[in-house]
Amino acid sequence: MNRKLIVILLLSFIPLASINAQESQNIKFGHIDRHVRKTPDSVTNNIINLHNYLIEPSTNQAEAVRAFYFWIIKNINYKNQIELLYDPQVLFYIGSNNCSSPVCVLKRRIAVCEGFSRLFQYFCDQSGIECYSISGYITKNGALQDRATHAWNVAKVDGVWFCFDLSWANAILEHTGIKSQANEFFMALPEEFINTHLPLIPMWQFLTNPVSLEVFNAGEEAIIKHLDEAPKHFHFNDSIAEYKQLSSAKQRLKTADEIFRVNPANKFNLAMEYYRYARIILNYEGDIDALQYYHFLKAKKKLTKAIELFSTSTDISSKIMRLQSLDNLRIIERIIDQESENFIFLD
Repeated sequence: MNRKLIVILLLSFIPLASINAQESQNIKFGHIDRHVRKTPDSVTNNIINLHNYLIEPSTNQAEAVRAFYFWIIKNINYKNQIELLYDPQVLFYIGSNNCSSPVCVLKRRIAVCEGFSRLFQYFCDQSGIECYSISGYITKNGALQDRATHAWNVAKVDGVWFCFDLSWANAILEHTGIKSQANEFFMALPEEFINTHLPLIPMWQFLTNPVSLEVFNAGEEAIIKHLDEAPKHFHFNDSIAEYKQLSSAKQRLKTADEIFRVNPANKFNLAMEYYRYARIILNYEGDIDALQYYHFLKAKKKLTKAIELFSTSTDISSKIMRLQSLDNLRIIERIIDQESENFIFLD
């Protein structure tokens, strides 16, 4: 999609009633924004030094996240996802950590949405602010969505959950130069953010009556009606607490289960979670005991399923991910073969 058209569409999401609130943020965080503008070049090449500089004037978490948000949207440039796919030094979308990792994003100063969100999450983590990078669907005017194509952040700021979309804010700031409009995606309330952003997993909506993909695709009026009328029985805090207790590998499988439950047509993101699960198992560096051997067997099954799912689509992302998955499957199979004499498992 044309970059200018994207910006026009983003501006159309900003209700006129919110302009005054956005302007008030400029006043509230004016001293933080001025501090960010004065960031010396000497600290921008080291992610720790940059973080430490940005938080210097902060007296609370809201001011800290404002510093992170404002620096990132002013200094990291959006790069087209397709260009990243063909850049052998980046390999963003094939599951590597190359240029969606915070250090790489800072070094190259270019990223797609995931890179923006991971850098913001890193800064928050360093400050002890609970923050997550969230993948999900964005407004498509009723079009069928067979995969999630966007990433943003949620953070618990001074005890309250808020939503952030730094790549959209960057697009608006870059093409309009109007900071107040970029504020629309800073500390947004979940019940407002849901009009344009639907997380893959319902708990990340932070709503007691989560919006379904069907309602989301029906548009803002349907969403507002749902929020007003649907029973409020979902305890997202309990779901998040349970999720946080899981290992990183089990979190990937939990996410996969939720993706399939919410949208069975979403084969790509389901396959991605199986792939990420297998990568976590593959990165294990300790001695392989019976339990770890079982994990490798399970990773083989999940990765085989991921390859099957990637094979159902002909787009470039799926083709690249299929090849990447095949490479990892061969490595896992070699490990299983090498250890097979030590363990006996019945399928």
